[in-house]
Amino acid sequence: MRILVTGSSGFVGRELISELKNRKHTIVEFDINTGQNILNKKHIETAMKKVDAVIHLAAIIDTHNDALWKVNVEGTKNIIHEAVKQRVQKFIFLSSSGVYGNDHHRVNEKTPTRAVSLYEKSKVESEQLVLEHQEEINVSIIRSAMLFGANDYWRKIYKVLKNGFPLPCSGRNTFQIMYVKDLVNAIVVILQKGMSGETYLVAGKEQWSLKEFCKTSKGVMGKKEVVLSVPAFIVILIGKLTGLSIATRENIRHLAKERNYNIEKIEKLGYKQKTLLKEAIIETIEELKETDANPSVQE
Repeated sequence: MRILVTGSSGFVGRELISELKNRKHTIVEFDINTGQNILNKKHIETAMKKVDAVIHLAAIIDTHNDALWKVNVEGTKNIIHEAVKQRVQKFIFLSSSGVYGNDHHRVNEKTPTRAVSLYEKSKVESEQLVLEHQEEINVSIIRSAMLFGANDYWRKIYKVLKNGFPLPCSGRNTFQIMYVKDLVNAIVVILQKGMSGETYLVAGKEQWSLKEFCKTSKGVMGKKEVVLSVPAFIVILIGKLTGLSIATRENIRHLAKERNYNIEKIEKLGYKQKTLLKEAIIETIEELKETDANPSVQE
């Protein structure tokens, strides 16, 4: 199969392309870092010629980036319109469990969306754009839980954990996240079996609390499994005084929210988690050590 992957040089894109190539698929890479822009319709038209499937990962996450809405929404509109025009067999859009906002209950694909941040709202809008074409080509939506793996975000999180920085919340919230390698597995399953017009919520099976996750991570790093908690406003104040970029109100909300997901639908499709969470933590910390020792291979 000839597959176009947008956001091909990103965190998910690199892992996905490696797996698809192992499965003998032909990959067309599409990324702003290689001079291709989803806001440029000519770039899209050229890249999509003779493509069988499109996996649309490209997006801006940073809510302070002025281009977020244009790239996430207008870019998705450009990609799906060209896919319909060229009669692509399969279109997969990577959305986010963030569309549920701050829902404190166990959620599934039928749970109403309550997006809060601009990023979350852009994903809701983009989902609707894609689903408008479900009768023209086969389209599937993936709502991924918070991604976990060796990227810059988790490098920062583990740095503050290692230094004994307290949690800006109780840490009792369910912290059901998604290892990037297992997200790739889920994408492959949906590529093979996903039904048109369907949305699939994907996450790891294990439902640890945030505090359990942090304690285990500290243990893997060779630190005492002790994690303290303080009010969020204190962490924000410390962040301002020390210049700690990760200690923002939005990042704290993102970390402290309830993440409790029912993933029966994707499991019925054939998805199975391959990496236990503790194994993923060990692998991620080792990968971060390797990239820290060799900065030339960092993102």
